[in-house]
Amino acid sequence: MLIKNANTLLAVGTISLSLGILIGRFLHIEYAGFSVSDFVEGMLIGVSLVLNLTYLIRLRLNKRD
Repeated sequence: MLIKNANTLLAVGTISLSLGILIGRFLHIEYAGFSVSDFVEGMLIGVSLVLNLTYLIRLRLNKRD
């Protein structure tokens, strides 16, 4: 999935960070001894880190031009 608009990167990154924090704080889903909520929280926070860093890099590269 390619996101061309930098503002979309920031919005999706912020929403995934918020969802990751909320899931980690208020949910605990376990299946066969495996914590599904911890996995989802980690994935959302990881996606958020990648998208927010990509936004910052694109913003810096655009200011050079």
